[in-house]
Amino acid sequence: MHWLSRWPQAAAPRIPRRGWNRRFALAYETFEAQRPRAGSLARRFGLALALLGALSSVSAAPAAPPLTTQEPLSDTVWQRMAGRSWHAKAGCPNRADLVLLRVPYHDFDGRERIGQMIVGKAVAATVGKIFDEIYRTDFRIFSIRPVDDFEGDDQASMAANNSSAFNCRAMTGGTGLSAHAQGLAIDINPAQNPYVKGAKTEPASATALDQPAERAAAKDIGLIRPDGPVVAIFGKHGWKWGGTWTSLKDYQHFSSTGR
Repeated sequence: MHWLSRWPQAAAPRIPRRGWNRRFALAYETFEAQRPRAGSLARRFGLALALLGALSSVSAAPAAPPLTTQEPLSDTVWQRMAGRSWHAKAGCPNRADLVLLRVPYHDFDGRERIGQMIVGKAVAATVGKIFDEIYRTDFRIFSIRPVDDFEGDDQASMAANNSSAFNCRAMTGGTGLSAHAQGLAIDINPAQNPYVKGAKTEPASATALDQPAERAAAKDIGLIRPDGPVVAIFGKHGWKWGGTWTSLKDYQHFSSTGR
């Protein structure tokens, strides 16, 4: 028995043929017809529960579609890399192990751009997600171009404040191959995020931003901050930031290997 059925139900009066009593009886009958019965309320209650259930079962909004695209290295790109960012007999990756990404970003003026970046095929999907997420923040990047545009010269690329990834070269200040040589590292906005080891700062134009106190006080566009979106996004995808190193600081540098 439904609990609403326990409500006392008044007996319907017999409707007189004429007079005031007839008008009263007709009004009472109309009220009784319109008053919600147990079944009516139960149906409404059930509909409310069904609606709540439907709302709770709605899945999360679908993820935003990818913006970064990837493609195999074309003959033109590969020929341009030879002798610049790629060198035979130097332990560089095979052509099939590298891909070209077309990366959306906002430049320092806030304009939408599409940059080109060569990375290891194994990390291409992750790098695409990282740059898609950076694009959806207000972080600015000066330019994204393959280091081949600078004849494979890392110093020239940094001096132009260029962001890049693959370059089959030795690590800065060492003889072993850099993570860049496998397409597993990315440098972003070198002029705002220099490499610092002792008294050495690269690029030299970034000496005003090579100390933690200077960086904390700076308002420069494109500066990577420990608590900012770029570090958080790379970290979310398992990449490490050179700004946390202790023996030196490489504020522009992110890698999947941690080196």
